[in-house]
Amino acid sequence: MDFRSRFKLAVLQADATQFEALFSKIKRYKHNDFKQVKPHGNIGDRGNDGWQPSSGTYYQVYAPEELSTNTETAQTKVKEDFKKLKQYWEKITPIRRFYFVLNDKFKGVSPHIWKTLSEIKSTENLDDSGIYDTAALENDLFSLNDDQICSVLEVSPALNFPNEEDQKKVREFLDYFSMAFEELFQRGSEAGYFFPTCVMDKYSDWLRHDWNYQRLKSKDKSIAQHQEAIRQTLIAMFQQIRSDPYYDHIGLSFKYKPPYELKDRNQLIDQRRDSMGQLIWQMKKAYERIKFYAA
Repeated sequence: MDFRSRFKLAVLQADATQFEALFSKIKRYKHNDFKQVKPHGNIGDRGNDGWQPSSGTYYQVYAPEELSTNTETAQTKVKEDFKKLKQYWEKITPIRRFYFVLNDKFKGVSPHIWKTLSEIKSTENLDDSGIYDTAALENDLFSLNDDQICSVLEVSPALNFPNEEDQKKVREFLDYFSMAFEELFQRGSEAGYFFPTCVMDKYSDWLRHDWNYQRLKSKDKSIAQHQEAIRQTLIAMFQQIRSDPYYDHIGLSFKYKPPYELKDRNQLIDQRRDSMGQLIWQMKKAYERIKFYAA
């Protein structure tokens, strides 16, 4: 998979948080003075997801699941975000440029949203205001140095075009663990209460045989790290089940069954769900990175 295809796949699969992180990383490389704003408590970011103080340029990121069905919501958000931005940030650095960063998933943006930004520019007497869409983000990314592009896409600079044999090994690795991915991603934190027996049975012995794992390990260090993350999270899941006497093998699942009379029983169950859910989230994150490489 070439780098542009990699980038587009990342954009298409990104949720709101992931898209904002992608945008911020590219902008930090693109502009030395770009500053990301971290939301604080109940006051949030005051309409500012990132800014360039030297030019008075501000960005607000919006990444709905389906932009075409949220045009009216997007228009409202533009207006509300700019109002918050002006009330707080105008006192820090005067607003000269305001851009609404949209994950349009390369489908284009409704003229209604452009009109709203144009009205803000005119009313507020700004130097510029408009949409910063995924095409603009792509252009900024591929104007960077090669090592910066690789950093954004999380690939090794030494492997701009992955070796086919290495990709084949990684695909085999993903295929082997496909049952675990299917079972655990679907169950999420509920796996802490009902952990699938088939996952434990299939992978317990395999994880103890290091030679088998090493055979499928990528030569790309960043990909190998994600493979190791998957391996270690599975081991941690199995340890949770084996080390807690309240897990009971009931056939298709290991059910978490602390005694009813146990103090804080419900809290204990929630803790097991939360810890398993966190491990599955870590595994899914590593899986998504590897999938790009193996495609």
